[in-house]
Amino acid sequence: MWDDTVPGALGDELVGRYGGKRVAYRERYLVGVLTALELLEQLCTDPVAVRLAAWFHRAEHAKANTAREDAEASAQLAEELLPTYGVTAVRTAEVARLVRLTGGDPAHEAQGRDANADVLLDAVDAVLAGSQSSAHASELRRDTRFDEKARRAQIQAMLASERIYRTQLAHERYDEAARASLTAELALLEQLTPPVWRGWQRTGLSVFAVLIAFLAFVAGVAAIGQPWRIPAFESDPKWQAIVMALLAAAAFAGLWWAVRRADRKARILTAVPAAIGLVCLVTVLLTVPPTTGASGVGQRVPLLVILSVLLILASAAAFAATRFAPGVTRNRGQMLAALAAVVAVVLVTLYVIDPLQRAYMFSANEHLEGDHQPANLNVASVVNGGDRLWTNTGRLDLGATVATAHGIAIARGRGTVEMLDPATGQTRWRYIRANTDDEPKLSVLDGGQQLLVSYDDLGYFVLDADTGKRTAGWRNRTRDYDIEDNDPLITGKSVSKGSDKLYGTNLDGSNRWTYEPGRCTSISAEATADMVVVELGHSCGDLPDQLVGLDLKSGGKRWMRDGSLSKMMTVGGLVVGLEGSRDNPQQLTALDPHSGEVRWHSEIPQEWACSIRIEAAANRVVLLSCPSAATKDTHTVVRFVDAANGQVVSTVEPSVRWSSTLNPQYAVTPSGRVFLVDDENVCRIAKVAEGAAVAFFDLDPAVKCRNGVIAAGELILVSGRDSLIALR
Repeated sequence: MWDDTVPGALGDELVGRYGGKRVAYRERYLVGVLTALELLEQLCTDPVAVRLAAWFHRAEHAKANTAREDAEASAQLAEELLPTYGVTAVRTAEVARLVRLTGGDPAHEAQGRDANADVLLDAVDAVLAGSQSSAHASELRRDTRFDEKARRAQIQAMLASERIYRTQLAHERYDEAARASLTAELALLEQLTPPVWRGWQRTGLSVFAVLIAFLAFVAGVAAIGQPWRIPAFESDPKWQAIVMALLAAAAFAGLWWAVRRADRKARILTAVPAAIGLVCLVTVLLTVPPTTGASGVGQRVPLLVILSVLLILASAAAFAATRFAPGVTRNRGQMLAALAAVVAVVLVTLYVIDPLQRAYMFSANEHLEGDHQPANLNVASVVNGGDRLWTNTGRLDLGATVATAHGIAIARGRGTVEMLDPATGQTRWRYIRANTDDEPKLSVLDGGQQLLVSYDDLGYFVLDADTGKRTAGWRNRTRDYDIEDNDPLITGKSVSKGSDKLYGTNLDGSNRWTYEPGRCTSISAEATADMVVVELGHSCGDLPDQLVGLDLKSGGKRWMRDGSLSKMMTVGGLVVGLEGSRDNPQQLTALDPHSGEVRWHSEIPQEWACSIRIEAAANRVVLLSCPSAATKDTHTVVRFVDAANGQVVSTVEPSVRWSSTLNPQYAVTPSGRVFLVDDENVCRIAKVAEGAAVAFFDLDPAVKCRNGVIAAGELILVSGRDSLIALR
């Protein structure tokens, strides 16, 4: 077979190199390559160079070498020997180049192949289609530095390709037989894997793909019953959701069939769900209804987006599964992989899909209006009469009105919050949620810089008080939290079984710490700049009620003492509350929040017959009640107590009827002015200030005194039939 390719004894030397103690790459292997070359060499441009390369390509071989190292050593041998036999430098270089290509070096393959290279490589690979292919594979495993993982990947890549051979002649002659031998070799390599783990990759990916596809189908079915927009319109078609659900069902069935196979048809089929998902996603995104103050996006939209994305994800997982050979028998590795896939789907649903669709509904259904002009905060109501500073039209509840550092926030019925300029009453911005019918509840955060908005059916949102932009949406599990203190923010949660909980909550809704006092214990709390004073009411056992001091930052317990304080508030760095029974408090008590020590007591007259209300104003504590049972229909008592020492500064009894139904009956400004409304005979307001006589002013007949009065900073607000009124 040498046939005087190069005159001289070179052929004899090369034949000798393919013998000796070798197990792989012996004479039989060389004969197979040269035999295939006789069929193919008509296709090359330099048959002599190709034949020499075939003779040289494994002339050097060592058991410790890889194929690449053998090819490099053989190429260097050719470069050394061929010139001594009169072979030109050009042909020698060509032979060395071709030999190096047989080692599979990507650096050499990147230089590009030509007819010579294609013919040589097809001749070398012809051994895969021969009757001795299994024996050759066995010899390679015993006589080379064999990398089982790399060989498995190489075989899988060859089987996945459309053509194993480069030339058409070799493809027609050898391809079918080569695929059969490669499949058999791959199955044998799988047997080399420990049986307990064999096939786990394919099983895990297959189960994951099928479950994700099924989850996409469930999302499609759920979308059929959900509205496309809010509020729902009868004219909104459902055909998109029905068609997408059917396509998801077809994708699920197709993937179920494809992941159990490893041929080209299966791999092609795994790409179909991705195409379906991409088309569905584009369709949904192009037809999403716009969000305005009157309408928004329904739940069907995110469900169909989820369906689309899940189909793409399932397609990718199924395609990856088909790249692995199926396991022969079911084993522990496959079972664990299947279980891991189920767990992964559950985790994806709980911690990826649900938060993402919730975040989408948060952003897609909010509408913000306004020019965000800076507010004029230097305004106060003097109230020397019933004159109006401004009127803002629109029905509202005074109890849903709070003062912030950037204006007056009011709740406007269905999902709407407005921020008013205190000086003009004009709307600075309006935040509207289209996916709720609830009237929001408002609380001030971060010194008035942020606004906490609560919807019963949605949970908590944090808005920037200056711009109205949402800065946070609390997680769904925080929806049933109670606000124990809004600034600093402390929340609580009552449970039917087990212990109630208290949380140190951040503005984004996450909790720094959790405090659980135990069963049968109610909790109320008041926070200062760095401490939280907690009242624990024990309803079972013999334990007395207790007060506990917690570190605001860490939740660590700093002190505990017996006793109780109701209606706690922070004044002048102290926590002040009513001590005694809740129906009959005996005294006003101030505690040092850092130590729990009592700083002072202030006695409460026993003749005060009505529920006592306390408010903080600068360095004063203001107490309001009725002077006695006999005078509650004619008078209210207002007492100013020094927050530093508990001394009574002054007590006045304006002739204003005490009413437990008038809410809010009074307003206390930060400077300590008290305003009370009376609607017994005529709508009027009483102004009470420390050290000054009580002044009464009749209000406009349009004012509804039964709605009460509130203070927004130093601004006094009342309401008309359909308006909010700021008194001059």
